[in-house]
Amino acid sequence: MKKRRRNRINPLTLIIINAVIPIVTMIFPSDKSIILGLCLGYIALFIADKYKTAFKSALWLGVGVLIYMINVLYLHSSVLGAMLKMTMCFLPCILIAILIVTDYNSSEILSALQRLHLPKIFIIGLTVTIRYIPTFRREFLIIKQAMHIRGVRFSVLHPLRTFEYLLVPQLFRCVSLSSELTAAGLTKGIASDQKRTSYFADNFHKVDYILFVFGTIGLIVIVGGFV
Repeated sequence: MKKRRRNRINPLTLIIINAVIPIVTMIFPSDKSIILGLCLGYIALFIADKYKTAFKSALWLGVGVLIYMINVLYLHSSVLGAMLKMTMCFLPCILIAILIVTDYNSSEILSALQRLHLPKIFIIGLTVTIRYIPTFRREFLIIKQAMHIRGVRFSVLHPLRTFEYLLVPQLFRCVSLSSELTAAGLTKGIASDQKRTSYFADNFHKVDYILFVFGTIGLIVIVGGFV
């Protein structure tokens, strides 16, 4: 059984941060907002002991920054610069989304979303979507392995063959798995009109307040720079 950490980030904290970061970046577009998002994303990864994910993403971030600097100094391509900057803007959301998907189960996510008093149909749809991501990845690897056994190689150079042997089976599996996920949710009483209780504690802890305080201070600095 996986041991649960004592100072574990509340999933609601991650959901709120992941919703606020794009809004701040859109309203106050600047390097400060990107840095704030990256700092929050990496702090969350380090608290969750996701050092491997943090290291890999830091390498890709370094490559992206290097290409961006080369573009600014030598290439002067507005399209490439815009694409790289957009990628950096979305990277914090991707980091936190990876943490939500890999470190929390559907019951924890559902319980956290219920505290926001959102429409139930939205909560159910979002929870199923989040939990389907690792399932999709697992099914993708299974189909890719089946292609390898049959002597068919996955290659972007042959899109028609890839579509036939990879995407078509994946689409059929999506339909089947969506029915299974719906049945599993109904069995757990997800469609009940009664208020849903949770086995998991949903209180905020010290690490949650640290993230909120750090994010608030960063937001004040960003807004102050625009004012």
